[in-house]
Amino acid sequence: MPLHFTGPRRAVQSNSPCGSTAAFVLTAVLLLTLLLAVAGCSNDEAPVATPCLLFFGVDAGNWNILTPMMQAGELPTLTSLVNRGSYGILKSGVPIQSPQMWTSIATGVTPEKHGIMRFTAEIPGTGREVPVTSNMRKVKAFWNILSEADITVGIVGWWPSWPAEPVNGFMIAQRAWPVNWSRHGIPFGAARDASGRLIVEHFEGRTYPEELYAEFEPFILTEEDVTRDDLALLFSDPAFTPPVKQFHARWVFAKDKTFADAGLAMLKRYTPDVFAVYLQGTDVVSHYYWGYQREEGFTVAPADERLYGGVVRNYYRYVDGVIARYLAEAGENTTVMVVSDHGFETKRDLKELWERGEKIRTEEGGKDVPWDHGVDGIFIMAGPGIKKDNRLPDMSVVDVTPTLLAYLGLPVAEDMDGAAELAMFEASFLEANPVATISTYETGGPGGDEAPMESPMDDGIKEKLRALGYIE
Repeated sequence: MPLHFTGPRRAVQSNSPCGSTAAFVLTAVLLLTLLLAVAGCSNDEAPVATPCLLFFGVDAGNWNILTPMMQAGELPTLTSLVNRGSYGILKSGVPIQSPQMWTSIATGVTPEKHGIMRFTAEIPGTGREVPVTSNMRKVKAFWNILSEADITVGIVGWWPSWPAEPVNGFMIAQRAWPVNWSRHGIPFGAARDASGRLIVEHFEGRTYPEELYAEFEPFILTEEDVTRDDLALLFSDPAFTPPVKQFHARWVFAKDKTFADAGLAMLKRYTPDVFAVYLQGTDVVSHYYWGYQREEGFTVAPADERLYGGVVRNYYRYVDGVIARYLAEAGENTTVMVVSDHGFETKRDLKELWERGEKIRTEEGGKDVPWDHGVDGIFIMAGPGIKKDNRLPDMSVVDVTPTLLAYLGLPVAEDMDGAAELAMFEASFLEANPVATISTYETGGPGGDEAPMESPMDDGIKEKLRALGYIE
C-alpha cells in the first residue's frame, strides 16, 4: 500500500542524517541490484532501508527506578544506550498531566501556545466534556515539520493523536486501540459477535492513511487476550494473583503490546526515516503497584510483596525488551531517543502522614496515597554524533523537538519555547552540522480548533482517567 504525502514540502538540508542516510541506502540498493543482475543472481536479499532515528515515549519513566535497575544489570538495552549516549533529567511542566506534556514534547512550546490544556475539553454549548483531540493543537508537531522537509515519519500511539493527521508516512492514533476500559470483555466502541470475535465500531481518523487500519487491526489485543505467559512477565505468580488485582496491568499491557508489535511490523514494512512509539504502561502500573515496593520504604505484607512487589520493575524490563527488539531490526547506526513526559516518585513528606493514618492529597494528581507523578523525567539519546556516557544538564520537555530538529539538520524555530541541547553533540558533529534557526514554522495562519471531536471511545477513556484519579 503506498503511503502518501500531502501538503507543502520544504527542502531537506544536505547535512540531515535522514537525508544522507536515505541517499546512501538508495545508492547501495541500486549498486547491489546492478551487481546482482550482472552476476545473474536474484536481488531478493538486497538490503532494505533502515530508520535514522527511533523515538520511544515512555510515560512516567524515571531515574528512581532506572538507576538501581541499571546498576544491577537488569536493563541491558537502556544501560547500553546510556553508556554510548547522552542522558539526564527532563523536567516536566506544571500541572504534570500527560496530554499537555506529550504535546509540549512534540511541539517545543508550552500548553498555552499549543492549546492542549487538560485531559478533557467541553463540547461547546453542551456542558459535556470529552477527551482532548489532536485537532485542538494550535501549532505543528515534529511529524508535521519533518513531513514538510520531505523526511518520512511513522507515529504510533502518541497521546493525543486522534484524529490521525496527514503526514509523509503513516500515523496510528492512540484511539486505534479500542480497549480503553473493559472490565467485562466488551470494550467501549466495540462489541462481540456470537462467536466472541471482537467487532470494532468504525470511525474515521484511527490511522493515516485510513486504509492502514486494516493492517493494524490484526495486532489488537484485548485484556482477555493477555495470556498467563504474558502475565508472568509482570507478576511473580499470576496463577494465584486475584483477577481484580491484575486488571490494570492486563489492560495496559494489552495496549502497549498492540502498539509495540504493530509498530515494529510497520517499521519493517515502510522503513520511515523517523519512527516514534508511545508506551503508557510504566505510568499505569506505577499508580497501582508502587506502594508494594519495599525498595521505596513501604511496609508490605510478605504475600503482597511476592505477588505485586515486582510489577513496576518488571514493566520496565518489558519496555527494555521492546526497545531491544526495535534496535535488532533497525541496526546499530540508528539514533535512539528515549523520553518521558514526567517522572514518578514517593512523596516522602506525605508518606509519614499517611502511615500515621492521616488523610493526604498529592499536589500533582490529587491522590490519597503518597506516590504520584514527579517533575523529573528521563532523556536518553544515543547514536552517531552524540557524546558517549555524557551526563547532560537538566532539560525541559519543550527542548525535545528543538533538539530533534537540530540533530536532523533542520532549523530550530525562534518562536519555540525550548532550545536545542547542544551539550550532547560531538564537536565534530556541530562543526559539520551548525545549528540554524528560522523565525517560525507556523505559516498559513493560526491553527487548532476550539472544540474537541467526539468518538465512540470517549466514555471508556473518561472512565479510565477517572479511575486513575485524573478527572472527577
